[in-house]
Amino acid sequence: MTSLQHHYPFFLDLPALNETLLPLRWKALIVDASTKDDDEYLSIMKILTEHPLLSQSVEIKVGSYEFLMVNGPKLYCWRKYEDGLLVRQFQLDDDDPQATILSEFIEAANISSGKHPHHTQLTYEHFVTFWRKDNLVQKEDWYEKYVILHIHHQEISIIPFNTFNETGGDPLYMWPALATLDVEKGILYGHGMRMGSFEVAIGEL
Repeated sequence: MTSLQHHYPFFLDLPALNETLLPLRWKALIVDASTKDDDEYLSIMKILTEHPLLSQSVEIKVGSYEFLMVNGPKLYCWRKYEDGLLVRQFQLDDDDPQATILSEFIEAANISSGKHPHHTQLTYEHFVTFWRKDNLVQKEDWYEKYVILHIHHQEISIIPFNTFNETGGDPLYMWPALATLDVEKGILYGHGMRMGSFEVAIGEL
């Protein structure tokens, strides 16, 4: 199974996230807004055991509506836009994780369904997420337009989420959020807003 995903603030399992971060000597907590002009955010901080009072000296901020997961020593954060996804990658076991940041914007709106080469500096091991592709060709105008976006090494796949699309959903009320993938079985396990948990058979990858 691929790594557990989180979405701040709607689908955040803070104890589970901290259980994953602890072996890497990191911790996550929610930081309240300090002024009326600031926003609350999720802070991922380095635990400096030799200097406990300096634990906040190394911090990664995760803002509202951002997704994240820890895969081995790497932290991935991604944000979805109408034309694609912005992905950030951090190496948490490095002495200076801020210096290891890699990021890319995936222009998913320009990618057709199917598999395509994807040249990237980031390290993807069956990265999977949902995205609403507004230019997805559907049989009916009122059908939904969600796709499953899968990246592995230097290849990207766009898979229409047909079992959801053909029900004619409402992206402001009901939308798929978290995804984990059983690669061997070709089954995606998802969870969404007002959708609960669900399974999607996506076949061989």
